Amino acid sequence: MADSSAHTAYAPEVYESFDAFMQQVIQDTYSRGAKRAEFVALLLASGELIPMAWGRMRKSGVREFAVGAAGVVALRYAIGYIVSGPVGLALTGFTVATLISFFWANQKEVLARRTPYKQLINDTREKFEDIQVRYQDGRYDAGERALLIEGLLRRMLTEIEAPIAVPAS
Repeated sequence: MADSSAHTAYAPEVYESFDAFMQQVIQDTYSRGAKRAEFVALLLASGELIPMAWGRMRKSGVREFAVGAAGVVALRYAIGYIVSGPVGLALTGFTVATLISFFWANQKEVLARRTPYKQLINDTREKFEDIQVRYQDGRYDAGERALLIEGLLRRMLTEIEAPIAVPAS
């Protein structure tokens, strides 16, 4: 379906696959300031593992420990997933240990951002898939699809960087 004559700002796979789209979002978030809570929270939200880890830990009855342990486990798996793709090149100077250390130091802010980011990812996935369906149905040409997806990516980056109220201790 890719039309090579369309002028695009990103690699062709960003316009074809939501996974590639999300990797681009993560890479752009990283390049704008990798040690920020936004980046770590985005990794957690895109990891999908924290709900399972949180559920298991909560059943153990150690709630305070559960938040930290579940977050670290999810962060490790999310990083493994992200590093396996093209974003791995951007993360070479930012080790897993550094991310986990940052997570522990900024746990409240990271966890406050995780839930809204998870919703943002779900909403963005729906919009991305709608654009793809309309493109495949011939309602959009490659240039229109590229414009819409680039706009979606920029909107997502703007929402990721928006301030979020962190609950008081």
